[in-house]
Amino acid sequence: MFLELFEIVVIVLTAIVAAGLAQSYLSRSHVTATTPIEPMALLFTDGVLQHGTDSALRHFAVEPGLHAWQDIRDTLIPTFPDFPPVPGSGPQGSVVLQPQGQAAPPHNIELRWRDALCWVTLTPVEEPSTTTPITPAIAQEMNALRLSSDTMINPVWHLNAEGAVCWSNPAYTVLHELARGPDADPETPLFPITSGDGPRRVTLRLDPLDLPDWYEVTSIQMGSITVCHANCINALVEAEQAQRDFVQSLAKTFAHLSVGLAIFDRRGQLVLFNPALVDLTHLTPKFLSSRPQILSFFDQLREDRIMPEPKNYASWRQAITDLIAAASDTSYEETWNLEDGRTFSVEGRPHPDGATAFLFEDISAEVSLTRSFRSELELGQSLIDVVEDGLVVFSASGALTCCNLAYRDLWGHDPGTGFVETTIGDCIDLWSRLCQPSALWPEIAKCISERGTGTPWDMTLYLKNGDALTCEVRGITSGSTLVRFRNRSAANDPAASRRDELEK
Repeated sequence: MFLELFEIVVIVLTAIVAAGLAQSYLSRSHVTATTPIEPMALLFTDGVLQHGTDSALRHFAVEPGLHAWQDIRDTLIPTFPDFPPVPGSGPQGSVVLQPQGQAAPPHNIELRWRDALCWVTLTPVEEPSTTTPITPAIAQEMNALRLSSDTMINPVWHLNAEGAVCWSNPAYTVLHELARGPDADPETPLFPITSGDGPRRVTLRLDPLDLPDWYEVTSIQMGSITVCHANCINALVEAEQAQRDFVQSLAKTFAHLSVGLAIFDRRGQLVLFNPALVDLTHLTPKFLSSRPQILSFFDQLREDRIMPEPKNYASWRQAITDLIAAASDTSYEETWNLEDGRTFSVEGRPHPDGATAFLFEDISAEVSLTRSFRSELELGQSLIDVVEDGLVVFSASGALTCCNLAYRDLWGHDPGTGFVETTIGDCIDLWSRLCQPSALWPEIAKCISERGTGTPWDMTLYLKNGDALTCEVRGITSGSTLVRFRNRSAANDPAASRRDELEK
């Protein structure tokens, strides 16, 4: 009986202990399950990160003592445009910032400060379970983006919906301080930005004594944030100015030329012309300044009858196209005989980068002089052809320059039909073959080699058919020598008779 009672007591005590342990375990489990998640909070002292919860340090990928207020602001400013550029200071205060944008995270930011201390706490607006943690890959990407922005040499800044600067990279900050001073409001943009602006050029003067710097500013709207980039283009502006100065120098140089100049770029537009082109073609400066296309330029020349009139328009257009192609690939030269009696020499030359230059020169005087000279030559040739005696002229070098019809009939020799220059030696060989032997042939060559400085003399020649000729050698102008062959009768020539008797 006693044993049964003892067993009952043991069983009851065991049940009581087990129940107590179970209740204790359940109580601890309930406390653990209902314990709130560690908040993400950071503590700053004079703008330097001093402490942070593990979740906050992982979320922002920062470490106490190595990062400052600006690092956290760079990360939060795209979502929290109102995040202050400096931590709050003063006896005590707090403010709650709400995210902006469609992709805003379900967190608010609470800022609390007291003297030099400032707390930054992310407070969830939804259940903690709906938040997306910052993975190591995202943290690494954020660090890479931060390094890229910090080392970028071009200024980059963000504007919020009110047009204030809400984020900037170090290059922009340095430029802002150089231009406005270290005490200037950092939220005031350094460059004016207008909504919808494309790339545009803006000047910025850092020193009143120096020339202004040129920047090309580009703005891109990304939701409520405007992302702005500035690129220094001083070198480009200087190159463009140098090119303009060079073109102006060329224009001043070409202004004194009497040859008309028209230069077309690779797109076929007139980019440069000189006053001589206006004087020669009578094209108006207004038309030339409008930068006409090359075909329009030649169309206008045709309309003003400054080029030969084509037989039909289609073939003329094809001829102009061929002209442009020839001038673009190789040199082009052509002479235009105009209706007003003028004569133009037109040349087309290719230039680098596909440009083409056309030169228009009035050669009316040269053509008139050439025609007059040619007419005088023809008149002189007609005059000596009338003379019955055979006439032939040799230059100082012994080359045959001209002869008359009587000479060609006498010797059966026309120097104009050959391509090789005829010399006095060639003529003596011809004459000696058709004449009887004579010892005076070398005297003719000697007289010509002395450039006609000797005394005129003559000799008698006898053709193989028995006819007698008088060969007269005389020096004329410019060192030339005239050789004249005159028919004579041996019976009427006493000297010839005496020579015949001596030879017998």
